[in-house]
Amino acid sequence: MPRTQKLPLSIVFPCLNEARTLAGCIRRAREACVRAGIEAEIIVADNGSSDGSQQIARAEGARLVVVCRRGYGAAVHAGIAAAEGKWVGFCDSDGSYPEEFFPHMLELARKENADLLLANRLQARIEPGAMPFLNRYVGTPVLSGMIRLLFAVPVYDCNSGMRVLKREKYQTLGLRSPGMAYASEMLCLAARQGWKYAECPLPLFRKDGRNRPSHLRRWRDGWNHFLMIWRSSRR
Repeated sequence: MPRTQKLPLSIVFPCLNEARTLAGCIRRAREACVRAGIEAEIIVADNGSSDGSQQIARAEGARLVVVCRRGYGAAVHAGIAAAEGKWVGFCDSDGSYPEEFFPHMLELARKENADLLLANRLQARIEPGAMPFLNRYVGTPVLSGMIRLLFAVPVYDCNSGMRVLKREKYQTLGLRSPGMAYASEMLCLAARQGWKYAECPLPLFRKDGRNRPSHLRRWRDGWNHFLMIWRSSRR
């Protein structure tokens, strides 16, 4: 579909070896949009999977974007760059987020006239084992507080991976981080540009369906988030 037709919503799933969960993520997102009467495309931004994730994406009817540059931020950025929707939503493809929540987020973003809407995991029902203690009670609150202090924006879950934003405005941000710090960089630069920001409670945050360790490295990625926030405040 040509971009000029303004597809209402694109949903991006960054992916690196998520064969166990990817199909379910795609199906739940698509079915929720159909029930809500929202025309949407599903994009899988694959970061070099070797477990059959690319084949699963194609089999499920998603549009596959192959991303050569490694990193979470690189994958999300490439997916958004390829999107055709007026709005873009994205979340992890490990099964931890309720993909069926995207239509509600889109409705709320429109109602609030928000440029960026984030789903707050800390206000959700969190399944046992879904979020490590330090991430939940130390890392995310501290980093979110830092963003509130330095950028005067009401962020309370800066590491949430489920968001909806206006695609055309995203193109003006100039995000640089290819890694996990991309999540904080987006919030900081959006605040500097005066984006209207909103959060909503996530209804459920599940334990992911992986049978391998998470791509997240707590101390390394936490430090990178800290540096990203600090440097963004000095731009």
